[in-house]
Amino acid sequence: MKPFSVRVTAREVRRRHVLLKVFLVILLIAVLLLGIFYALSLFVNRAGNFTVWIPDELEGVITLSDTPDFAVCSTVLEADVIPSMDNITKSWMPDNLDEVDGCHNGNNYIAYTFYLKNAGIDEIEYLTQINIHAVTLESDHAVRVMVIKNGEETVYARAQKGSTEPEPDTVPFLSKTKVLENTTEEFEPGEVDKYTVVIWLEGEDPECVDNIRGGVVKMSMNFQVLDSENGDKK
Repeated sequence: MKPFSVRVTAREVRRRHVLLKVFLVILLIAVLLLGIFYALSLFVNRAGNFTVWIPDELEGVITLSDTPDFAVCSTVLEADVIPSMDNITKSWMPDNLDEVDGCHNGNNYIAYTFYLKNAGIDEIEYLTQINIHAVTLESDHAVRVMVIKNGEETVYARAQKGSTEPEPDTVPFLSKTKVLENTTEEFEPGEVDKYTVVIWLEGEDPECVDNIRGGVVKMSMNFQVLDSENGDKK
């Protein structure tokens, strides 16, 4: 009887190496996809959040608080998360939105009231911005952002689709990525500005349709101190 032997040709070795490389590539792709899906799940779960912030380097110049006594000061404030939001209309919301401090979300809307204080010793000029960080399914076309500053109310919305005309009773977003940008001048030491921000999907907007169901809009509001001499950010 002839002895049993195993012979592996060079072609078979190359084939095994190719299969091993293919397997490793598939494994790497699978790991990357799992990471992407995990990141997306975190993104969706926090899709209803709204953040207010000032740069850390401005701490001691301006400061934020949930309460007018500034018992707790911060550089970052964040509203509670709303995982999903159905459409409503402005008239359905309470009349006292500007009278409750801190986060006071309701059914299908985000509401946050906070205070900004000049904590320094000099008069300053500051810039206010609300930026849009992410949008899916064009859901921003039906979003309303109401800002009440010291009792004065303004509602912002995307311009009518295919037009530059504003939606009724609104001021158009500045761009696809910016809701507003404005400047407050002669802000004295110790002076306080009160803000209430309310965000909802406007059911009477023609773009509030089933196609945007499940869409995401993420925004933040920030404040920058300007150089009084040339208007640059500090």
